[in-house]
Amino acid sequence: MKLKLLIITIFFCNSVYSQISKDSLFKRDIEILVEEMEFMYGYDQTMREYTVYKTFDKSETNRIESLSDSLRIQEMKKRKFVSDSIRDLIYRKYINPMDAEHTERMIEITKKYGFPSTERIKKYYDKEFVDPEFNPLIIFIHSHKKYWSELKELMLEEYENGIINQCQYGYALWQFTGRKNLQPMLNNGFKMVKENGKTRLKSTCE
Repeated sequence: MKLKLLIITIFFCNSVYSQISKDSLFKRDIEILVEEMEFMYGYDQTMREYTVYKTFDKSETNRIESLSDSLRIQEMKKRKFVSDSIRDLIYRKYINPMDAEHTERMIEITKKYGFPSTERIKKYYDKEFVDPEFNPLIIFIHSHKKYWSELKELMLEEYENGIINQCQYGYALWQFTGRKNLQPMLNNGFKMVKENGKTRLKSTCE
C-alpha cells in the first residue's frame, strides 16, 4: 500500500513539475509562438474565405458577412467560381497541404509547451491579437483524418493536465470522431437548451 502511494505521489509530482516547466518555456517564447500561430491561423482563414468570397480583402469579407442573410446570399452568388475545379485546385494545392504542415507544427508546440489556448496565451501575452477571432484550436479542427487518433490522445492528456477545459476537449473530440453526432460534446461540458422556442447547444464552461 505504501509503495503504491509512493508511486502515485511521484507520478503526481513529475506531472506538476512537467507542467511548471512547460509554462516557463511558454512564457519565455510567447511572442515568437504567437506570431507563428497567428500566421498559421491567418493563412487557414484567409484561404478558406477566398474559396467563398473570391477575395483576399478582409474588409470586403467583413462587409459581406455583416449583410442580411438574403443580401449575403446574393453577394455570394455573384462571387461564385465559374467552375468548381478552381475551388478544388485551391484546396488540393494550397489548403490541404498547409493544413497538414500546420497540424504537425501545432502538435510539436503542444508537446513542448502544452496546448496554447487563447486563455492560456493571455496569461503571458499583453498585446492585442492581429485578428480578434484568433484561436489556435481551429488549426487542429481543420486537421486531416490521419491525425485524429493522435490528436484525441494528445487533447485528452491536455484536458487531464488542466491545460484545456472540458468544453474545449469536448469540441475537439467531436471533430476527431468525425462530427457524426453531438454526443462527444454533450458528454463534455455542453447541453441542449431551449431559448425563445428554439433548441440549441450551449457551453457550460463559460
